[in-house]
Amino acid sequence: MRAFRRLCVVLSVLSLSLLSQVQGAAPPAGPVDAQDPQYGWTQNDPRYGLLTPIPDHGAVPPIIELAGRPTDDELAFRRRSRDYAARIRRIRHEYLGRMRVAELRDRGIGELRMLTDPAAFMPLIEELTGQKDDVRLAVLDHFSGQGDDGQAALAWVAIHDPGEAFRHEARRRMASPAPDPVLRVLDSALRSNRHDIANHAGTLAGSLRVLQAIPLLIFAQATADPFDEPGDLAWIAVATQRAFVARIEPIVGSGVGAFQVIPGVVSEGVILRVVDAVVIFYRTEVHRSLVMMTTDDWGQSTAHLGYDMKQWWAWYNDQYLPRKNAEIAAAALRRRAGG
Repeated sequence: MRAFRRLCVVLSVLSLSLLSQVQGAAPPAGPVDAQDPQYGWTQNDPRYGLLTPIPDHGAVPPIIELAGRPTDDELAFRRRSRDYAARIRRIRHEYLGRMRVAELRDRGIGELRMLTDPAAFMPLIEELTGQKDDVRLAVLDHFSGQGDDGQAALAWVAIHDPGEAFRHEARRRMASPAPDPVLRVLDSALRSNRHDIANHAGTLAGSLRVLQAIPLLIFAQATADPFDEPGDLAWIAVATQRAFVARIEPIVGSGVGAFQVIPGVVSEGVILRVVDAVVIFYRTEVHRSLVMMTTDDWGQSTAHLGYDMKQWWAWYNDQYLPRKNAEIAAAALRRRAGG
């Protein structure tokens, strides 16, 4: 009898194993943790990041963690120690600026292209601001051939340059999917207090279809900024005013005397003083990119969510994440079954 029970257990385990292999392409029921080892896979689709829920308090987690890459402080130190800014100013003085000889300008642009250290990219942007289009466009072409760090420099220009035409030229030279250094630039810009920077970052995220930026876009589409000014910002009076004689001042002269009447005004009613205010800024470009990307990826319009961040938060955590994780898990299981 015991041998029979053991045989039944063994057969049950074998049948479950075979069933799981036959149904391997089916996604697990319910929400799936993209990093759960029980499914034998990790979420490495570059379009989505980790696909983890947005927390209900605190800051939105970073889009990307860049381990093993130079930090901003390290790049700044290398930039200063190698004095790239002075080298670029020398090239600008000798070959560029008002120089009209095409041969000399081409030589100067050629020397600029020799600067391939990522620490030199920010000085190239800063020191050549105001140069003619042939120089600035040549620098963008140079960045486009410098791998991921060059793409990050293009992203910085596409977000921070004041000229729309030049931002467009930078975006046109960028590759998709966006590499990790570009994601770091977007992460910083979408957290900016400057509305123009956040809007430009939203436009770039939409043009590159950076789905990892959806949580940041949700909370960057509108801000409530305090309006700080000394004194009353405004006041509203709903009152009835009556004049009365406040006082009389005597006026005397040579052989004469008189009185000057000083009138006063008394108000009866209500006065509303505005001493503090909060201004809501709606970042339309960020919102437009958010709706465009989520509608395209979700397959249904998300425009009805408007600027309501609570609704966006609930939609992302309760609807978007479970479905996208299940889709990616199913694709991974199909690849494993096919392999």
